[in-house]
Amino acid sequence: MKTQKGISSRVKGIAVVVLILVAALAGMRLEFGSLQSPDWILSDSKAVEGYQWMANNTESDATVLAWWDYADGIKEIAHRQAVIAEASREIRNTIGGYTDPSKPWHKIEYALWYPFESSEKVGDVADFFVSDNVTLAREIAEKYGADYALVMADDMGKYFPVIMAAEENPSDYLSMPANQTSGIRPYPSKETIFTRMFRGEEIEGFSKSFDNGRMRIYKLELTAAV
Repeated sequence: MKTQKGISSRVKGIAVVVLILVAALAGMRLEFGSLQSPDWILSDSKAVEGYQWMANNTESDATVLAWWDYADGIKEIAHRQAVIAEASREIRNTIGGYTDPSKPWHKIEYALWYPFESSEKVGDVADFFVSDNVTLAREIAEKYGADYALVMADDMGKYFPVIMAAEENPSDYLSMPANQTSGIRPYPSKETIFTRMFRGEEIEGFSKSFDNGRMRIYKLELTAAV
């Protein structure tokens, strides 16, 4: 009799633990869903203007090469395809939500539910942006059938994860000012496709199709003297 009561108590205890775990996972799943919501893009009027231009002025089957952070706008507002839509596992530490020090359980959420992008694709997109060779950059874009490339002109913060994804040494691409003070960020020290698009320059093999001071969209030319 005592044995049966003991077994019953253990079963109830296990059931309680299982229910707690299920409730915790359900709550984490809901929180993770809110982290992945694309609603945040609507708060940036300049970006929305660019995505709307894309929706109205590019081919309906166009593919856009951009860093993964901008895929939500490309897909949800412009209704175009993005070469990459998420980060790869190799650069997961550059995802803001993943590294939130106040919510360490986010790492569990990302491990369980984040749809990590192919390492090869993320690496190729990164190689496109850090390339200083227009011909090589075009070959990468053409590999994925990209018709356009997109950058945000005031988001140099994305350059570091791009360099990391390309498996390059950041010091080869970024330098710190001699007089370092609080708030000073590294600046580009090497000319690449990313820095040239970031500055809004004319680039051989590409034509700048849209520029509102924040978003810049370049179209791959069908024929190019490169």
